Amino acid sequence: MADTVFLRDQWYIAAAAGEITSAPLARMICGEPVVIFRGADGKAGVLTDRCPHRKAPLSSGEVIGNDIRCGYHGIRFGRDGACAHIPGDIPAPADFRARAFPSIERHGFIYMWMGEAAPDESLLPDFFENDDPAWAPVPGYLHIEANYELMIDNILDLTHVVFVHKTTLAGGGVAETPLAVEVKGDRIFARRMMFNVDTAPIYKAAKGLHGKIDRWQIFEWQPPSFVKVILGAREAGSALEAEGQPTHVVVNGFTPETDRSLHYFWSTARPWGLGDAKADALYKSMIDLAFAEDMSIVERQQKLIDSDTSGAPLRAFPFDRSGIGARRIVRRLLDEEAARRGNRAAE
Repeated sequence: MADTVFLRDQWYIAAAAGEITSAPLARMICGEPVVIFRGADGKAGVLTDRCPHRKAPLSSGEVIGNDIRCGYHGIRFGRDGACAHIPGDIPAPADFRARAFPSIERHGFIYMWMGEAAPDESLLPDFFENDDPAWAPVPGYLHIEANYELMIDNILDLTHVVFVHKTTLAGGGVAETPLAVEVKGDRIFARRMMFNVDTAPIYKAAKGLHGKIDRWQIFEWQPPSFVKVILGAREAGSALEAEGQPTHVVVNGFTPETDRSLHYFWSTARPWGLGDAKADALYKSMIDLAFAEDMSIVERQQKLIDSDTSGAPLRAFPFDRSGIGARRIVRRLLDEEAARRGNRAAE
């Protein structure tokens, strides 16, 4: 796998909203060290973690009002990167500022815009289930030592649940049922419908489905790294329609840290059992286990990719179509970004 060049004119999840308090949080995003903090007014900001004075980490400091104060020499910066104060009342040079990344808090996540182009809010994913009062979300986070595209491959190909998640997500019909895939512009839509199949452990535990079931998996991917998975099950033959109310929805944000590591932000939300602490705990335990299994196999996969000197490419089969489609869209968008940068440089 060649070194990754990351899309820049896109949003990435920088943090779960609940992570960000008055204490600064240091994080690497797409190879960029950033600091995320919340001001006294409750609004979050994202700056480069390099103080422009001596390049010390701003995250070593503290939040003062709505500013962050560097822990080395006490220089303060606002969320817009402007210098707010230099000790000794030294006037700030006109070009002395920290790089600020546009950010927005939505659906339980703090998103940051990495590029130089104006941020486009229409490119944000619709993860409304994560903070809608009609849904019960259970959030989680993993730090994974692998390229982020391997995790996109993983979530878009749930054929693997039969073999990797035997005690949680496995069940009948998945490996045998083709995945219907459709590409619409820059987005991937896919679905797998399974009828009269053996139930999965998660549906036994969560919904009491012990006999044959009808089951469905619906996927929505959008650049650079967002996936919504809509999952449902019901007693076999209980309705003629293709799908009904979801059992749960999993929203996923795979934020590159480096080309060999990522931040995995996820939440599983259900439209039933609101306020049910036992259901929350059940989902937390089963999804934590399943995603830890994903992390284990993908991290080992990354190591074997890196140690392979044969030059043999990754191969693809029909159940890989969604992941391959996502990779192609990312490559095209990278080419388009490179062309825009070239045009700006030529002006």
